[in-house]
Amino acid sequence: MNLKNTVLAAAAALILTPAAAMAATEQFPLQVTVEAVVPSATGLQISPVGNWAGQTQNMRWNIATQRLDPIQQQVDMKSGLGAINAYLTTDAMLTSAGNKIDLTVNVAGQDLLVGAANAVEVATTLEAAASKRAAVAITAAAPAGEGYAHGNYQGNVFMMFESGTP
Repeated sequence: MNLKNTVLAAAAALILTPAAAMAATEQFPLQVTVEAVVPSATGLQISPVGNWAGQTQNMRWNIATQRLDPIQQQVDMKSGLGAINAYLTTDAMLTSAGNKIDLTVNVAGQDLLVGAANAVEVATTLEAAASKRAAVAITAAAPAGEGYAHGNYQGNVFMMFESGTP
């Protein structure tokens, strides 16, 4: 090979090397937002098992019984402040247009009523200190007369858990 061809080959190699290197490198930025809540070790801790509270719960229509099947979930409770009490902050119901279906909310075998004055104990002091897993059931009231009125129903259930002395 003569000097001219060698110089041209070397120059071509130098020119193509950065292009080949850039073609082989790809980048993809990925951002993840992370949140964490660390409660007081001795304070009140309520944790829905499986994080179901953050998701819409679908009350399934049972074609055989012509009723809405209850929602059955679980919640973990712990407190170093004493027994855990619970109540509803508002009436629990589903609504569709002008129709409504009342809901019964039960935690640890206790029906929850509206208001702090109607709070019921869902974990004793001993159970709360050790941590207790409790069943949560949300049940639609039986229909009056001809059955439920046709519709697409929605609603919210607001439960309040308290422990310790106010």
